[in-house]
Amino acid sequence: MRMKILAFSDLHEEEAAFEALKELAPEYDHVFVCGDISRNVSFAEDVAKAFPNSFIVPGNWDSERVNDLLAASPQWLHGKRVELKNGLNAAGFGYSCPTPFHTFGEREEDGIYEELSKLSIDRNTLLLLHCPPKGHFDQGMLGRRIGSESILKIINERQPLAAFFGHAHEVMGTAKLGNTTLVKLPPANSMRACSLGIRDKKITVEFITLR
Repeated sequence: MRMKILAFSDLHEEEAAFEALKELAPEYDHVFVCGDISRNVSFAEDVAKAFPNSFIVPGNWDSERVNDLLAASPQWLHGKRVELKNGLNAAGFGYSCPTPFHTFGEREEDGIYEELSKLSIDRNTLLLLHCPPKGHFDQGMLGRRIGSESILKIINERQPLAAFFGHAHEVMGTAKLGNTTLVKLPPANSMRACSLGIRDKKITVEFITLR
């Protein structure tokens, strides 16, 4: 059986993108929300209500109050694992390694590795992240690498089926890292998202323009 997933990151309170995503969401089995939704509690609450079939992890830009709100919702996947159909599971870890902007959702590399190590990640895992692994789709402004060494290490060690992430607005695409399919999501606030299909552990990826 084919699983359909709508995935996006870095919405940053963009109303037009939010409305377009709401129109698309009923066509999908799940919605993956990979952080940087809002600093506004009301907007974040609307997102959680709009996508009841979603899994959400926090970004670095989201506020503490937004994270507290979302952490109480059943969609919150940060630090958790849930079983899906077809023998797959979803696991999540948000936030990012330190940035020059000193946002709320930044963690030191040692802490990221320690927390991710506790998560049950295997070769049937769809791993929701916010931050890219170091050296992979992590070129930020002026070409600076903004990915996490700890996330790279965990992916190399555990080899999940796929990893989804945003954070670096300047790039998007797919690649293989060992047995793991990397999916760098485009920023939703530029009216882009990702449509995924999974059948027999084979993943198809289509980057879509929101209208």
